[in-house]
Amino acid sequence: MARLILTHEGAVMREYQLKSDRTSVGRKPQCDIHLEDPTVSGEHAVFLKLQHFYVEDMGSTNGVILNGKRVTKRQLNTGDIIRIGRHEFKFIDEVDQFDKTVLINPAKSDAKPADALKKGLVKVLNGPKAGEQIMLNKPYTTLGSPGVQVAVIAKRGNNFFLMPMSGMGDSQKPPELNGQPIGAQSKPLKSGDVIEVAGTKLQFNEA
Repeated sequence: MARLILTHEGAVMREYQLKSDRTSVGRKPQCDIHLEDPTVSGEHAVFLKLQHFYVEDMGSTNGVILNGKRVTKRQLNTGDIIRIGRHEFKFIDEVDQFDKTVLINPAKSDAKPADALKKGLVKVLNGPKAGEQIMLNKPYTTLGSPGVQVAVIAKRGNNFFLMPMSGMGDSQKPPELNGQPIGAQSKPLKSGDVIEVAGTKLQFNEA
């Protein structure tokens, strides 16, 4: 299933499944994805499900930026970043990921495949679920309790980052990394780091 991960100022806001043939994005309330952003036009863009997935600019004022370049209509590949106003969408398509075959260079066939793909996990350190492990095998893994406190671990290539979730109230304690609030920016993770979110402590390790 193809989906969009919406982020704003580095924080993950929401995930949208692209189930329909046409998904509209804009400032108008009737748009499928409604963005309260003065830099976004009424109906700014659409995501189209044809034989492949496409993004199309609907004549917006500020345009659609795909991987840093303004486009009118373009086919999407998994991992693409689409900027609309002050918001960004990451396009993920698991089918696209598994359909692609990587050509191995015979001259480098003795390389260890495991070295190219690092895996990560977090282990719960306290509470009733102490000792449980969560494998970080998705592009984004959500931690915490929705409505209370949430953080996200994002996998980018061989690196992992802890990201805040937007929408938390000012009175709520922010997620912490090694005893320090993570703030609004994503933080790189290394083995042994301790994350605290919604009162639960978790230790990150590369598997």
